[in-house]
Amino acid sequence: MPYITHDILHLAPDIDLTADGQFSGICESGTTGATLAFGDLVYFDVSTSTWKLCDASAEATAFGLIGICVLAAASGAATKILLYGKVRADAVFPALTIGAPVFMSETAGDITMTAPTTSAAIVRVIGYGHTADILLFNPDGTYLELA
Repeated sequence: MPYITHDILHLAPDIDLTADGQFSGICESGTTGATLAFGDLVYFDVSTSTWKLCDASAEATAFGLIGICVLAAASGAATKILLYGKVRADAVFPALTIGAPVFMSETAGDITMTAPTTSAAIVRVIGYGHTADILLFNPDGTYLELA
């Protein structure tokens, strides 16, 4: 049975996140199961022990352990995933509302300020706007599938 190995689990240095592409928090090294870019929302695929893009349209990719890619990589390459903390991805994230919940998007790898409304979509809070540019990534373990 596949399992998660925490071979390199560490706390990234606490920085002010004054520029795009910065992060601070608890990270884990891993392997990609798809090409990932900085700021992509990902899930841990237990069947392959790799990180792949989350999609609120597909339940199998929307529950369990999720993270934010902070080291872009091609499929099958080494990566680093933020499990909890703050991340600034100006080029990827929408403008965030301070203190408002941020949701998994129905577009693979994206986040959104609006909860999905499509039938069978998954609604899961993945964090909160810390500033207009910085996400406090604090994923909720619960989710809801829309009827």
